[in-house]
Amino acid sequence: MTRLLLLPLILLIGLLVLVTVDQGDRDAELVFAADNEVFTLDPQRMSWLGDMRMAYALYEGLVRWNPDDFSTQAAIARSWTVSDDGLTWTFEMDPEAQWSDGSPVTAHDFVWSWQRLLMPDTAADYSNLLFAIDGAPEFLRWRADALANFTPSDGGAETLLAATDRQFQKTVGIQAVGEHTLELRLTHPLPYLLDLLAFAPLMPVFRPAVEGWQLSDDDWQQVHEYGWHAIEPPAWKSRTFASLSQTTGRVQPDHRWARPGTLIGNGPYLLDTWRYRRDLRLARNPLGRTVDPAMPERILLRSFPDPNTALLAFRSGEVDWLTGVSADVRRDLLDAAATGEQDDDVLVRSIHAVPAFGTDFFSFNCRESLADGKPNPFHDAGVRRAFALATDKESIVEHVTGLHEPITGSLTPRGSIPGYQPPQGLGYDPDRAREELATAGWHRTPTGALVDGEGDRFPPVELLYTTSSARHRRIAAALRAQWNEQLGVDVVLVAKDSKAFGSDLRAGDFMIARGRWYGDWGDPTTFLELFRTTDGNNDRGFSHAGIDAALTAAAAETNPAARMAMLAAIERDVFETHLPLLPICQIVEVTMHDPKRLHGMTKHPRLVQYLGDIRLAQEPAP
Repeated sequence: MTRLLLLPLILLIGLLVLVTVDQGDRDAELVFAADNEVFTLDPQRMSWLGDMRMAYALYEGLVRWNPDDFSTQAAIARSWTVSDDGLTWTFEMDPEAQWSDGSPVTAHDFVWSWQRLLMPDTAADYSNLLFAIDGAPEFLRWRADALANFTPSDGGAETLLAATDRQFQKTVGIQAVGEHTLELRLTHPLPYLLDLLAFAPLMPVFRPAVEGWQLSDDDWQQVHEYGWHAIEPPAWKSRTFASLSQTTGRVQPDHRWARPGTLIGNGPYLLDTWRYRRDLRLARNPLGRTVDPAMPERILLRSFPDPNTALLAFRSGEVDWLTGVSADVRRDLLDAAATGEQDDDVLVRSIHAVPAFGTDFFSFNCRESLADGKPNPFHDAGVRRAFALATDKESIVEHVTGLHEPITGSLTPRGSIPGYQPPQGLGYDPDRAREELATAGWHRTPTGALVDGEGDRFPPVELLYTTSSARHRRIAAALRAQWNEQLGVDVVLVAKDSKAFGSDLRAGDFMIARGRWYGDWGDPTTFLELFRTTDGNNDRGFSHAGIDAALTAAAAETNPAARMAMLAAIERDVFETHLPLLPICQIVEVTMHDPKRLHGMTKHPRLVQYLGDIRLAQEPAP
């Protein structure tokens, strides 16, 4: 798009939304706007990228990632050793590390935080991150069973919790073998363990803050000098943010501990203020282990419900970084940036399209019957293959999304994991698609209808998507047209809000549904475990004993190259034979920051941006 066309469009947006821009109080060296709200600052309960971005500012784990290549670097752990069999890891921690109240960070902080992650009481989404640790999944099930069978009695909840603590200490391979020495015992070697340990849900939290301990001055002095484990925990009536239910036996958390004035972290920043759906402010932590004078002293996160308003705020200089750009003009800006001729325009030089560590796809319901009890045609892998072969993905990314995302026939993004080559999967081949349907027992009549051997029509295909994005609607409409033309099926588009959509997905009440998945750790298993029968995110109801066995065998393989080859074979089998889901394209995230203004911004597909790594130019960009 030429400048003559681009500028009037930007000016038009300005006229439409300028009156809604809240000038706000900048009062921060770095101001950014996120495309998602922050929902929780409790790392054990996090599952959203925006929450985790805050976690990496407020907390520090054993290790951290190098944002350039996602190798792991020392953090709280200064060093570590691994036994010859790969099953025992020992971490030596920095004895100078402190919580923001001056208390020492000890191995006991990690032990308690990870026990908390494994407690069903916490309702964490990522308890499975610890399942390679000896006894961890068994402990979670033990606690869940104990709660399910709990009978209220005088002191029964306290008795059960004491038994729970003993069970953890006795059976789970997480142990503080010294004040600053942490030992982990695994059930099998885990090549990507360090990568997992850098993930936000495994950040430590400070128990007295999480539970709101009310202590005497003498007890606080002990905590600040030696750590909270040096004293007896106070009675439950003296804990502001946690209680013990005598009816259910559960620990009931009060999440208000993760608020300004009560949140205690060990990261480079402190939580200064937080007004939900408005703004969140961070200030440098004077006790942070990695605080650098060159870091922004204050950081402000602002919320903009309208994407065009966010764009105008960036253009006016109120905002330095947009973590996501969803304004319709983004395609025109990207096209202008691709020409390289308008670098003097701040919006053009600041727009960035980054292929992410994630994939857009559509899930097939693989169950034998649909939710209403009717036979499910997508229980047949041949039918699923036919729909995949009848999908023109190139047309979708060129004409529908307009972002020219890399199309894919597999789930793991190509080139995102060193040493791993995902398969090509199935391409666009309408003739073969119709052959697959014929083999599955479905034939097109001279009138174009799709029927089985008894003349019954292929049932109307309900395609479920969310109303939260026009992108989902546009892709769903394109698929409807393609499948109708190439296969002769009728497709009904079903739009629901995110809550109803999620409920239907978990209940298996769909035929085909949109989806996307971001990898959580730098290994193919972060994608492939979705196809294990028992995986909690297996919304498709896909189950294949051979795939389950192959995943288990790969987990036991100690030769790195052989293991990667096994995982590639699994993904090839999944996406060339079984097709439980239809991959469309690698996700592309569109962000905005002026490279003349901000330095230290990551371009890695994992998209983890440590706020403390950002540096501002000494002079404002022209």
